[in-house]
Amino acid sequence: MSRLISSVYSYGASDRHAEPGERRRMRPVPVPVDALEALQPAARERGLSVTELVQRLLETIGAEKMVAAVLDDAADVEARAERLRR
Repeated sequence: MSRLISSVYSYGASDRHAEPGERRRMRPVPVPVDALEALQPAARERGLSVTELVQRLLETIGAEKMVAAVLDDAADVEARAERLRR
């Protein structure tokens, strides 16, 4: 539990961010402009670009297995799984 969310704010124990000069494999991901604009205030508060904030959010969500918590769509996922079982 100590790693949960902490890396978003303080890069906690699960720091997966690249060291200066470290090359990271990247893949372009299309993101709607309105979503990026909505994140601008949070990025500004943290002294980050929106791109850096989005990267950190995605890294943390993946590393901490937080997809279900962020999307809050457990009922939809279960309904889809049930349809597939039929």
